[in-house]
Amino acid sequence: MYQDATQSDVSRDLRRLLPLLKEVLPCPAIWEMVEEGQELTEEEVLAVEQLSDGRVLIDATEQQIYRPGKDNEERKKYFSGKKKQFTLKTQFATDGEHHIEGISVGAPGATSDIKLSDELATVGRLPDGCEAQADKGYQGLDERVSLVTVQNLETGEQEEMPRLIVKTPFKKPKGGELSEEQKACNRAISQVRVRVEHCIGWVKNWAIIATRLRCAHSIYTEVMQVVCGLVNAQTQRWQATRKAKSQATS
Repeated sequence: MYQDATQSDVSRDLRRLLPLLKEVLPCPAIWEMVEEGQELTEEEVLAVEQLSDGRVLIDATEQQIYRPGKDNEERKKYFSGKKKQFTLKTQFATDGEHHIEGISVGAPGATSDIKLSDELATVGRLPDGCEAQADKGYQGLDERVSLVTVQNLETGEQEEMPRLIVKTPFKKPKGGELSEEQKACNRAISQVRVRVEHCIGWVKNWAIIATRLRCAHSIYTEVMQVVCGLVNAQTQRWQATRKAKSQATS
């Protein structure tokens, strides 16, 4: 069908197909950048009911793009020090059961993980009482969590506590070593957080995400959203199959 098609033909047809695919797939929400002082709407905040295990796992991934324009300052924004190439970055938010619940709009590759998280108001999008986990690139994320006043059931006194829990791995101090307790904590976080890495890996099984981006930057986020929807559909299918087999043998 596309034997003689040009890149323009493919891109044009892709633009037509994306809205149709979004209607039938379990696509994640798109998290837009939030201006300072801007209030999030109820629809922009994850609901506890969306989190099958009460966890939110945060991570980011990058996709290579062609060298942007001739403006050196513009190029610097997209040059990833980590990948040593020009990239677009996307932040993922999943639950602990491999369901992709939210992705960010595409951001220039030079943006650090924690800066992108702040620009998206990530902590503000998380529901009260949940547990968020992220890698070392999100050090300091817990400092963004606001406090709430609760009553201590034993003493009856009012106490302040974080409205949600944020866990990131301990970094090894310069010239020092982590304690055994810190190492154990890091292992425990890694065992759970690997699930968001699984999701990102499955998304990258799709060539349109795994290879250098060939479509227009203007539809990049929508392409990523649809591929995530395909991954969510696959996940739901194998989880349903596994559950049915388990029930049949019990």
